[in-house]
Amino acid sequence: MSHRLIPAVCVSAGLAVISGCTPTINAANVTTEGAEATTSSADAANTTYGLIGKWMIDPDGQPARWLGYQLNDHNLREPVNVILVDKVAKTPQEAASRLVSAMQAAGYGPKGGHSVGYKGLILGQMYGQQPGGKDEAFSDGAWWQSNNHGRVFGPAPIDSGGYLWTAAFSREDFELISSMHHPYNSFKVARDDLSAKLSAAGTFKRLDTLKLDNALNTPTLTTDDHDGGAAVLVAEK
Repeated sequence: MSHRLIPAVCVSAGLAVISGCTPTINAANVTTEGAEATTSSADAANTTYGLIGKWMIDPDGQPARWLGYQLNDHNLREPVNVILVDKVAKTPQEAASRLVSAMQAAGYGPKGGHSVGYKGLILGQMYGQQPGGKDEAFSDGAWWQSNNHGRVFGPAPIDSGGYLWTAAFSREDFELISSMHHPYNSFKVARDDLSAKLSAAGTFKRLDTLKLDNALNTPTLTTDDHDGGAAVLVAEK
C-alpha cells in the first residue's frame, strides 16, 4: 500500500520502541471461517519465540486494513507473515544495519512512496517499523509499478542472544486510473518471494513456517491467500 503520508515513529535511526503501549495480550486463535471475528492490536500467537503479534498495527493503533481497501466486499486485515531471527547481532543498531544490508542484497532495499508509521507486537511490546526513512518500505520495485513490499518491526532481544524481527509483506498492483492507484494483489506471493530472495542472498536462510493462526475468512473480513503462517528465516553468520 502506498501514498498515505503519516509520520514514522522513529527513534535512534528508526529503532523505535513504543513505550507505555504494552497492551493486554490476547493469544486466542482468531482464525475463522464462515463466522464473524473481532481483531485487536493485542492479538498474539504463543510460539517457540514467545508471544508474536498477529497483525501489522496502523498508526491509529488498530490492525492494519490496507487503507480501507475492500476485496470482494470484505475488509482486509494485514497479517504478520515473516519472522527474522538474527543470532549474530550484539546490539539493536547492529541488528538494524544487518537487516538493511540483507534486504538490499535481496533486492528489497528501502524505497519511497509508501505509507509509514506502522508497528508490530513482539513479546508484549510494540516496536516501530523499519525502514525508518520518510515514506519508505522495503520493496522490490518502484511505487509506480507492481511490487512486493513490507515493513519490519523490532528488534526484540532474544534470551539466548541476538534479536528477533517480525514483518508484514504484501504485493500490490499499480493502476493509474483508480481511486486507490495501488490495489492489493497478494500476501502469500510477497512472503514467499522475499523468503526465497533473502535465502539466496546469503545472510538469512529460511528455516520453516511458523503457525500464527492469523488467516481470516469471515462475512466481513479476509486475509485472502494468507495461510496463517509466517516464514521463519535465521541468520547465523
